[in-house]
Amino acid sequence: MTGVILAGGRNSRMSGQNKAFLKMDGELFVERQIREMRKVCKQLIIIANDPFAYDFLINEDIICVPDIYTGHGPLSGFHAAFSNVDMEYAWVVGCDYPMLSAPAAQYMLSRLAAGQYDAVIPIVGGMHQMLHGVYRPKRLLPLITDRLETRQYRLSGLLDGISWRGLEEQEWHEQGIDTQFAEDVDTTEQYAALLNQRNS
Repeated sequence: MTGVILAGGRNSRMSGQNKAFLKMDGELFVERQIREMRKVCKQLIIIANDPFAYDFLINEDIICVPDIYTGHGPLSGFHAAFSNVDMEYAWVVGCDYPMLSAPAAQYMLSRLAAGQYDAVIPIVGGMHQMLHGVYRPKRLLPLITDRLETRQYRLSGLLDGISWRGLEEQEWHEQGIDTQFAEDVDTTEQYAALLNQRNS
C-alpha cells in the first residue's frame, strides 16, 4: 500500500499558514503522518504546490510531486498521486489530520480487499471522511481524469460513479479504534483548541 499526503491546499482558513507544518507535541503534522503511515505503507507520496519545501523529508521511500491539473482542490491531488502510484492500494489523507491511525487504515484495507470495492471510507459525525480513506488507484485514475477534464471538481462527486463502502462509527467502536483519527484542523481556532487539549 502507498501512503498519500495531500498538502496542496491554499490554507485560506489558516491565514495562509501551511497546515502540514503546524506542530503538535513538538512534531510537524507531516512528520507525525509519515511516522504513522510508514507502519503500513512501503512508499509515501506528498502532493504539494511547492515540492522543494519538503526536501528535508525526501528519501528512498518518499517523493513529493505537484498537481498536474492545478487549482481544482483535492481531486487534483488524487489525480497527481494516483498517476505516481505503482501499488494496488493507496491510503489517502489530508495534511491537516494530525491523528492518523495505521490500525484504521489496515482495517479499511481488509474491507477493501474482501469486498472488491474501489474505496473504503470512514463515516464519522455523519460526514464522509474521504481524506482518510483507502482506494484502488489504477481503477480510479481514469474516472478521476475524466471528471477533471469535464470540470466536475467536487471530490464527493467521485462516489457517485464507483463501488465504495462507508464504515460507520459503530463499526469502528466494535474494532476498538478511536475515531479521533478523522478529526482535521481547518482553522486557527481549531488549531488553538487542539493545542489546549493536548496541554491540559
